[in-house]
Amino acid sequence: MSGKKWALLVAGSKGWDYYRHQANVCCAYQIIKKHGIPDKQIVVMMYDDIAQNPKNPYPGNITSAVTELGDVYPGVPKDYTGKDVNPKNFLTALQGKPSSEKVIDSGSNDEIFIYMSTTGGDGKFDFPEQSLLAADLIGAVNSMHNEKKFSKMAIYMDSDYSATMFKDLSQYNNVYAVSSCDQTSKNIPSDKDSSRGISLSDEFSSALLKFINTADYNSATLKNLFDNLSKSVTSNASQFGDMEIRDCQLSVFLEQKAEPSKKASV
Repeated sequence: MSGKKWALLVAGSKGWDYYRHQANVCCAYQIIKKHGIPDKQIVVMMYDDIAQNPKNPYPGNITSAVTELGDVYPGVPKDYTGKDVNPKNFLTALQGKPSSEKVIDSGSNDEIFIYMSTTGGDGKFDFPEQSLLAADLIGAVNSMHNEKKFSKMAIYMDSDYSATMFKDLSQYNNVYAVSSCDQTSKNIPSDKDSSRGISLSDEFSSALLKFINTADYNSATLKNLFDNLSKSVTSNASQFGDMEIRDCQLSVFLEQKAEPSKKASV
């Protein structure tokens, strides 16, 4: 039985200098949305202080490394913004715990795709005021596995030293994770935009977003994506967890095909 596809998209920073993180998340949303995953199955966390930032020469506009998409801000759900972008709400949303806000309400047949972009440190993923610790992330994933809250999960994390977030990820719990950096490397900003005076992305996210924007979802696999990232990133992208998931086509995580319409009975 085919399940639902869920996406959790997280920009962990705030401020104009970190424009790229929210641009990455907005771009990821636009790509995923055009492949049929509805907003009710996409959770977005971003501070939302970029589009209307006083430093923005194009008010209301956010552009990304995938420049052909144009303005990637319109329509992006504002599920968690401002002070609500924090580790506690992330873990609540991921695990589908009772909340007044949107969460990943997944079941045993569902696939979950997680994309995260920010700065970071050894064993931590930065949010605006606090950091998500590796132990808390792995603990949440293990609990979800034990409670049968997904069929497969794929996590792509773009942050400094991000390999340290996954060193304890089990290879047996149907989760595959990719980090932008190894345990000693930092992200490298990319796609410099002179008119805005910032970078639109980092090497890892730029390569990832451009790949999933143009790939054939019925033939390209997560292994193909990783091979592309490995060639494009100098910060030593790394992979963890269940390596069999690499053979999944992109459509397994990033495309929700419309249910065939039922003919009315005569």
